[in-house]
Amino acid sequence: MDPLKLSELAATEDWDTLKPDMKGYLPPQELELSSDCDIESQLIKFTYVDFMRDNDAPFIASSIGKEFSATRIIIRGEPFAIPLSSRDVAFLATHLGKGGASRHTVLASEVTIVGDAANECISRSNQAVLNNLGVPDGEYGQEVTLAGLDLFKTGSHKLLTAAKALDHFATIFVILPTFTNSVDIRVLATHDGVVDEVRLPKTLSQSVSAVGVYTGVVDASIEVGAGGEVICLSYHVSPETGSSSAGPSVIPTLSGALPPLRDAFCLRRYKLSSGENAPALKLFILDGCPESSADFADCNATLLCHLAPLAKAYDFKIYIARLIYTQSTTQEVSHPYKEYLGLDIDLDPSDLEMSDDPDEEYEWEELCTLGGVPVDQAGLLDLATQLVIADGELQDQLTDIEPEEECEVVDDSVMSSAFSALMKAYVTLQVYSGTVNLEHIRRASFLFIAP
Repeated sequence: MDPLKLSELAATEDWDTLKPDMKGYLPPQELELSSDCDIESQLIKFTYVDFMRDNDAPFIASSIGKEFSATRIIIRGEPFAIPLSSRDVAFLATHLGKGGASRHTVLASEVTIVGDAANECISRSNQAVLNNLGVPDGEYGQEVTLAGLDLFKTGSHKLLTAAKALDHFATIFVILPTFTNSVDIRVLATHDGVVDEVRLPKTLSQSVSAVGVYTGVVDASIEVGAGGEVICLSYHVSPETGSSSAGPSVIPTLSGALPPLRDAFCLRRYKLSSGENAPALKLFILDGCPESSADFADCNATLLCHLAPLAKAYDFKIYIARLIYTQSTTQEVSHPYKEYLGLDIDLDPSDLEMSDDPDEEYEWEELCTLGGVPVDQAGLLDLATQLVIADGELQDQLTDIEPEEECEVVDDSVMSSAFSALMKAYVTLQVYSGTVNLEHIRRASFLFIAP
């Protein structure tokens, strides 16, 4: 169930005719991850960076030609100077046991880069690649872990980009300096029929280069021209662990259903079909106030592109409705009239404070299909109100919206009068209070996922 392309988003406007592919489909069933397999928990790791090809975000990016300090690398207990000479490469191939092969692979545990300067240079190159891939910095950052080393000689070699864990979302290939000169070397990646490439410098002796791809790119390779020799470190990128949040995780696949999200839909359909306790409605707050999928852009469009195929495959419907959430409070405001016995009070709502315990009103506009066609499902709107009130996270998202502020004076009365010595006996200062109704009004659109 591939995510929809952004250019295909209009297909969601007619839900009945939407036909997702069924790649990766699992029949509704009990799953081992049942305890934490939930749509919302999976979307905690969802990012609004869109890696679908319609978007400007690339699926391959590079950092080329960073200066690299001379250092050593220890491979299976044997030290080698960097940059590696042709003689070093030949000895390394023999050391690895397959001198005549065009490719040699070494585990991460058998590789050590010596020296802080060299490791810092590699780290900077990796970060540059992530920046060029459009990975958000987020609050917690990423973990970049050495996965292994490859020695590539002349020819075309497949690069291993498949995810090794659920949170592994990208792989970076770092090309170490060798005395390879005047050789064409390029890295190619294909996604959704589009081929992209990165050409490496023909002289590799004084610099380190890095190329990164997302794990959904299943067709990636490095081509080394005649006489070339490339030493390549592989790094896996995932959200940083050890924090209370998932951090800036990204969609860990470009092709097929996102497994944890697919499993959440699969399990929910299974529970509903078997009569087990499962929520009858899921709500997702949207950015801004779109009225139909035709108004979706940026994060809203990306979210729907991933949710729609899964919802349709597992026989759910998606609706949209706009909520008007009003907080109100009544308070007494003391003031002097600007003019003697003036008739109006000039109040700025921003000078007033909302009560810690205001009255609340939830008013839904029409529930509509993604095409903007109203549907008669009043029960869903009532249920949605209950969910918004009960869900602390939805409440926080709702109250984070900047409110429209309105106030109305509903009563004026004279509190006291004082003789003004400055104005002699002709002027009396009147101090009044007004009973003021203050309202904070917030508007938000929600996606409804309903059975």
